[in-house]
Amino acid sequence: MDWDQILEGLRAPATLEELRRTPFFAARGHEIEALLGTPEIVPFGGAEPRLGAFVRVAQWNIEKGLRFERVLATLETDAVLRWADVVLLNEADFGMNRSGNRHVARDLARALGMHMAFAPVYIELTRGTGEELRLDGENRESLQGNAVLSRHPILEARSVPLPACFEPYHFHEKRYGRRNCLWARLQVGSRAWWVGAVHLEVRNTPRCRAKQVRRLIARLPGPAGAPYLLGGDLNCNGFSRGTLLRTLVSVWRLLARPVPLVEEDLRRPERGSEPLFEVLRRQGFRWEGLNASGATASTTLDGLEDARLLPGWLRARIERRLAGYNHVLDFKLDWLLARGVRPLRAGEARDGATGQRSLGPGCAEVPRLGPERISDHAPIYADVALNDTAV
Repeated sequence: MDWDQILEGLRAPATLEELRRTPFFAARGHEIEALLGTPEIVPFGGAEPRLGAFVRVAQWNIEKGLRFERVLATLETDAVLRWADVVLLNEADFGMNRSGNRHVARDLARALGMHMAFAPVYIELTRGTGEELRLDGENRESLQGNAVLSRHPILEARSVPLPACFEPYHFHEKRYGRRNCLWARLQVGSRAWWVGAVHLEVRNTPRCRAKQVRRLIARLPGPAGAPYLLGGDLNCNGFSRGTLLRTLVSVWRLLARPVPLVEEDLRRPERGSEPLFEVLRRQGFRWEGLNASGATASTTLDGLEDARLLPGWLRARIERRLAGYNHVLDFKLDWLLARGVRPLRAGEARDGATGQRSLGPGCAEVPRLGPERISDHAPIYADVALNDTAV
């Protein structure tokens, strides 16, 4: 595939409708769609699980892999994460100048001694945003996606496209593609598990995220009764975004409600502000026992993209209101969910070879704000039983 021609052909039209009318897209569109719809599997010779009595799974939105060495060091040396034999990643760059033109997921997998499955979500048609645009150099493959890293064998992988809630082709960070869920079938003990990495849309409404989850559920890849373990950045912030009216409603929520109640809402979206959880519950997925209660992502007012829609006086008032939140909003966006896989309690299982005992679910403490952050999200983790079916 001639990447320069592909990227120029995708980048040139002003709208998606124009792109689809071009001779370029008529000739190369099927090839591009096949690229986006076909996961890549890279095995690692000699990969062996570090834990034999249970499975520790971690999930992390690594913010493109911009700080690759620190992400790797965290996964290698953190007292909890180093024992994770399954790691789910969101926002893994492949051939982006901003992240050193690495295949981020593959390079992490090799360094950690893990197999990898990767599914591109977007073909990136810019070099990024902000400081990323001022870096020397150009993109190569220009992809970003989801990944599953595993020391248990990867038997196959599938990519499930999700409904569009927002069109990134018309955004200032222009992209071609769509959100997806990457499913990898792993041989875990005596059973084959389907393990998924998903990243839902942030720019729209809770209702649209629920629609994406319905599609995900409707296209589960395995047979009835198969074990499923799903993790990802669900972007379940409870806010509606993308228009001035939606932004004003969200502002009213921040200004009118008591700070403790807003903080509780942002950390407990499963209580009603995000209907996607009810969709999952009806289909037998559970999150209890797989997630701690703390925040996994934080932002300042400057980090809120929709703040640009507001007049200066209103931004100033919000900033004063945010003093009650220490000028930071904390969200629980990252989740682990399961069907047919049983979460473990702290101390419930012990691995005889290593002496490691199961832990309750948690969130690793890493810097996630300012220039010292590793990512704008923290990694989460949980321990699950190896072979016994959830009840």
